[in-house]
Amino acid sequence: MEMLRQRVPLWSPSADAAAARVHRATRGEVRVLGHGDTPALEKLLATDPVANVSVTATVRARRSAGPGKGRNGAVVLGIDGENGLLAACWTGSNIIPVAASAAQGELFGLVVGAMRRRVASIYGGAEASLELFDATGWTGARDVRPDQPLMSITEPSTVEPLPGARLSTSGDFPRVEQASAAMFTEELGFSPYAQGASQYRERVRGLINAGHSIIAVDPESSEIVFKAEFGAVSPEVVQVQGVWVRPSHRGLGLAGPGMAAVVEHGLKLAPTVSLYVNSYNTAAIRTYERVGFTQVGTFATILF
Repeated sequence: MEMLRQRVPLWSPSADAAAARVHRATRGEVRVLGHGDTPALEKLLATDPVANVSVTATVRARRSAGPGKGRNGAVVLGIDGENGLLAACWTGSNIIPVAASAAQGELFGLVVGAMRRRVASIYGGAEASLELFDATGWTGARDVRPDQPLMSITEPSTVEPLPGARLSTSGDFPRVEQASAAMFTEELGFSPYAQGASQYRERVRGLINAGHSIIAVDPESSEIVFKAEFGAVSPEVVQVQGVWVRPSHRGLGLAGPGMAAVVEHGLKLAPTVSLYVNSYNTAAIRTYERVGFTQVGTFATILF
C-alpha cells in the first residue's frame, strides 16, 4: 500500500470527532458500535474465545460495546454484513482486531490512522493486525513481531507442577512488582514505569487481589524464582502473560513445572488456558509443548 507515512499521533480527538473521522475514512464501511450492539459483539467474540479473550474480558467488565467516557475513552469499531456484525476492532490504548480478515484489517487501519489516537500496541490475528498497521501509515514502531503462535491447553499437564508454586498474596506485592518490572523490561526493552508508575503498580496489585498472579519463591533467598499471571480472564478462557524465570535460576528446569502449576490454577478459573509467544523463542515453545499446549492460531504484535 503506497501512502504518506506519519508517526503515531500524540493526542486523541473527542468521541464525536472520532465518530466523524470513522465515517469519512471508509465512507461508512466502518462504524462506531453503540450500547445496542453489545449482544452482536458478544456473539462475534464467542466465535473464537481463545483469540478474543482480551476483548471479551474487557467488554464484559464494561457491560457494553459502546464508547468509553472521556476524551481518551475506548471505542469498538464494527463492519456489518447482511447477517449482522462481521468484524470488530477494539480501539483504545491497544488496538485489537476481532474476527477480521486481512481486507477488514485494512479498513480498520484506515480508520485508526484517521482517528489519531495514542497507541501502545496493535495485536491479535496476524494477517489482520499486520494489514491494520500498514494501513495506518504510521512509522515509529518500537518492534514488529509478525509470527506469534497462539497456544492453548484444556487438560491438566502430565508434567508435575512446581512444588511451592502458589497464588500471590498482598504481602508478596513488593517482590511481585520487582519481578514483574524485570520481566517487562527484559521483554520490551524499556521500563514499565516510563508509562506511569502508579498505573503499573495498580495493575500488579489488581492481578494479586484478583487471584491472577502465581509465583514460586526460593526458600533460602526468599526471592521469586518463577512467576506468571492471568492477564485476561473470561468464563471460557484464561490467557497467561508475563511468564518469567529469575536469570540466576534459568537452566534448572523450573519453566516446565512452573507452567504446569499455572495450568493447574488456570483450569480452576476456565476450561481453557491460553498464551501467545514469539516464534523465535524456541526454548519457550518447546517448554509449552512439553507441558501440553498446542498451537491454535497465529498472532502478531506491533509495539510503539
